[in-house]
Amino acid sequence: MTDSSNPEFRKVSEIQQRLDILIEHVESRKEALEEEIQEQLHESLANARDSMELIQENIAPKVEKAIHTKMEDIDRKMRRLNEDSLEAVREELKKATPEISQKILEDLDKLVAENIRFVKIGILQEVKEELKKMIENSLTPINEKLDRELPVAKNSAFLAIILSALALSGVVWLLIR
Repeated sequence: MTDSSNPEFRKVSEIQQRLDILIEHVESRKEALEEEIQEQLHESLANARDSMELIQENIAPKVEKAIHTKMEDIDRKMRRLNEDSLEAVREELKKATPEISQKILEDLDKLVAENIRFVKIGILQEVKEELKKMIENSLTPINEKLDRELPVAKNSAFLAIILSALALSGVVWLLIR
């Protein structure tokens, strides 16, 4: 009896073929998800830049609100993308064996969570850098004005002290005389 006519060998071969097909499908789906995530990242970054312009116009109370709103939008989009992607992958994996499906889903959830974390960190860093630049740019005119007006204020204070000293010495002279 040859290996190819053995029913157990055929069954193992069929399972191996199905597994190979599933692996190829998961890989292609993973690549598609990564591309979608990249597109969402670019869109999110563009949206974050737009938000930074609004922050520059209204620095004080609106900064935290704008960042919070943008992060919620990004979170919502990422959750929706992840939910849609995970649901599609789950449907495909349900067709495969339950053990393999469970393992792949766990790994995929971890990968998606890690990607989301890195995206959030990157966006937060960019927002912080832009905010820091914006605050520095806002303070520059004030510092320049102080640099221009400080010598005048020093001279005025010095002149006031001299005049006070002269007035005091005049009062003392009048009292002594």
